Amino acid sequence: MPVLKSKDHEDSSKNTEPAATAKNVNTLQISNTRRTALIATLAALCIGTNYVLIPLPNVNLMDAIVFTTSLFFGAIPGAAVATISWLVYGTLNPFGLSLPVLVTVIISESIYVLAGRLVRKTSSGNPKSNFKGLERNLIYGTAGLFATLAYDFITNAIVGLVVYKSMWIGLLTMNFPIPLGIIHEASNFFFFATVAPILVRVLEKTQSTQNGTWR
Repeated sequence: MPVLKSKDHEDSSKNTEPAATAKNVNTLQISNTRRTALIATLAALCIGTNYVLIPLPNVNLMDAIVFTTSLFFGAIPGAAVATISWLVYGTLNPFGLSLPVLVTVIISESIYVLAGRLVRKTSSGNPKSNFKGLERNLIYGTAGLFATLAYDFITNAIVGLVVYKSMWIGLLTMNFPIPLGIIHEASNFFFFATVAPILVRVLEKTQSTQNGTWR
């Protein structure tokens, strides 16, 4: 026998639906606002640490932060952090501005964005996996090492073409007379293995205070 609903019950249901929808929209807007604020904070962290580490040639935390942003939030936020950071630091720095070099490093920074997405697809590198501690640190560190190696080859080759009119001279200067490439790769292995996991844990704690997920 069909159940008959009273008119009062129907009216009550109709009245609660818009309220529930409005609440969901407000929650989503708050989450998006906080997400945007976090991404802006990560970009500011990249820029600030770049200036602080100027005395140390080819040592930066930016690459690890961009990697972590892509790993945790996605490729677009990761690319946004990379682009904003380089536009500010690449324009206002004691080494001067070179537009071709600036364009090169912005595009090449996407290597760390790609590395973050690739690591996320692995069972042990995903922040939501059960892998913790040393194993995750080594995965992040190894990803950082190979991503930095690719970044250095590409940027030095293009800078060599722009400055010296020779890709080979650009690659030679990567480690001669000062081993800047080795310094960059070694420091990034360390930062990816240590700083990136810490940053992931901080973002996980931040996410746990929100309703739903970031994605």
